[in-house]
Parts: sequence; C-alpha cells; structure tokens
Amino acid sequence: MERESFPVTLPNGQELSCDTCGHQIFEQHNWKLQTTGMTFMNLDWANRDAVCFVCTACRRIHWFHL
Repeated sequence: MERESFPVTLPNGQELSCDTCGHQIFEQHNWKLQTTGMTFMNLDWANRDAVCFVCTACRRIHWFHL
C-alpha cells in the first residue's frame, strides 16, 4: 500500500525541508514513543504518539511531538 505524499507546513508557518537532502515532500506516520517503565508494566498502549514525516527522497525520519 502506497502512502500519500505531500508538503508539510509547520505550526510556525514554515515549510518543512529535509535536513539531509532539502526535499520538501513527506509521508506522515504516527509511532508510539516507548518508555522502559511503561513497557515493564505492560502498558505500552498508554505511551504517547509522535508524528513523523518521512522524506520521500532519502527516507530520513523527522520526529515531532505535536
């Protein structure tokens, strides 16, 4: 399944550019932020999510807590 790719505008109004290659088209993903304590207690589901944008050119992952 192919994900939708698009330019990303940050909350401050700037366009997101890849730190590695300068490309401006990204795929959006949501990933869990795992912590040792929550994993130990079997509560991984309660951890926060991070919004991640993956550069479609070089595949670098840009992590954000929005």
